[in-house]
Amino acid sequence: MANKHKGYIDIQVGGKKRTLHFSMNFWSEFTEQLGVSLQDIGHVFENGISLKGLRALIYSAILANDQEQGNEIDYNVYSVGAWLDELQAETINDIVETMLQSKILGNSLGAETQKAGKPKPSKK
Repeated sequence: MANKHKGYIDIQVGGKKRTLHFSMNFWSEFTEQLGVSLQDIGHVFENGISLKGLRALIYSAILANDQEQGNEIDYNVYSVGAWLDELQAETINDIVETMLQSKILGNSLGAETQKAGKPKPSKK
């Protein structure tokens, strides 16, 4: 199901293949997890993304797909946080690229974040 242009990416994490979907459901959950408005989402990425932000991003994208597909939710934000150790830097970069290629209210997030610099993982 990996289709970056449609906001989907498959990764192996938490003992199985999981699909992340950067949909409106993702953006709703992601902004709620971080306590920011949709208008302020660009500020989240200005200085790179924190570990909390990375955890929220991956959790929200997996959750969005699983809820959209009616899949069992066998994790929480903390179990997803524990899975971060399993991810290689290349996989994280692929996830971020997929998110940037997704659309938010019809606009490319990539165009918005280019003004502030490309999001990258940080050690905050």
